[in-house]
Amino acid sequence: MVPEGLKGAVMTINGDRWTVVDVAPAEELAEMVAVILEDEGIVNVVRPADGMGDALSHLGSVRVGTTLVLVPEADATRALEVIAETVTDYQGPDLEELMASGFSMEEDEDSGN
Repeated sequence: MVPEGLKGAVMTINGDRWTVVDVAPAEELAEMVAVILEDEGIVNVVRPADGMGDALSHLGSVRVGTTLVLVPEADATRALEVIAETVTDYQGPDLEELMASGFSMEEDEDSGN
C-alpha cells in the first residue's frame, strides 16, 4: 500500500524547500509523473520514500518500492493541479498489469512516444 500521507509533506533538500506532490508504488510510475511535470515546465526530483537508493541509482539500479516526486514549494499547487488533470492512479490489478508489461521510460522515450 502507498502511504498517501506523504503527499503534501515539505522537505528541505540542499537548503531549499520541496513539496511531495506524488507518491508512487514504483520508480517507473514516479518517472511518468516527473515527465508530465517537466513537459509543463515544472522542475522536479524523484526520490525513494525511505531515503535509500540514491547510491544504487547511480550504479544503474532501479529503485524498488515507494517513490516520491517533489517540486519546489512555490510550484506545489500548480504541480498538484497538473497531476490531478493528467495522471491516472494505477492500483491493484491495473498496477500489476502495468508492471508485468515491463513498462520502461527508456523504451517509451526511444520510440518517440
